[in-house]
Order: sequence, then structure tokens, then C-alpha cells
Amino acid sequence: MAQPLTDENLDAEVDAALERAGNEQDDPAPRIVEATYHRDLDLFVLKISNGQRLLLPREDLQFVADATPEQAADFTVHAHGRFIWWTGLDEGFRLQGLLEGRTGNAKWMERLQRRAVAA
Repeated sequence: MAQPLTDENLDAEVDAALERAGNEQDDPAPRIVEATYHRDLDLFVLKISNGQRLLLPREDLQFVADATPEQAADFTVHAHGRFIWWTGLDEGFRLQGLLEGRTGNAKWMERLQRRAVAA
């Protein structure tokens, strides 16, 4: 059960949160530092903190593939650059999963694999 909020435990909570935030900033894990959607190419470009650029065709992203261009363009980066989220679609992706090539669930990934083999 949560303790009643007092000046003393509020200060402790704030100090702990600041410590966690400082540790996250020191974390060397890749982060999204810039994200753009190019409607003319129907392509997302994620600039990663390690210097990589991740190019993601909209058609490869489960949940976003069937979205309108307007819905696709309406995204935000969260969790200190570790997550990309489409509010209107109520869906998103972890950067680590995208870097590992996961753009959807297992069934979606099988579908993309079959499409690549057929091409």
C-alpha cells in the first residue's frame, strides 16, 4: 500500500526519479533522435543515436500499413527515443525490435517473408 504523501517522501520520490532519469541518459542503448515520414516515398526514416539511419517502408509496418498517409504521419517518439507511437492507431513499435527487423507479430513477419520470396 502506498504511503501518504509528505514533504519528506515526496523529496525522496523526486530524488529517485531524477536518479533514474540520469541513469537512462547514460544508457548507451540506441535511441531515436529524429524521425520523419516522407509521404512522397511512403517511407519512415529514423535517425538513431549511434549514427544509423533506419528506413522503414510503411507497407512493412503492421498496424501502419493499412493506415492513411495522414494517420501514418501522426506519430510521436516516446520513452527517451526507445519507442515510436501512432496515437490515432493506438499502436507502436519498440526501437530495439525495429533494429532487429521486427515490424509486426510472427504472422505478419511470415507474410512479409512470403512476399519477399515471391518478388
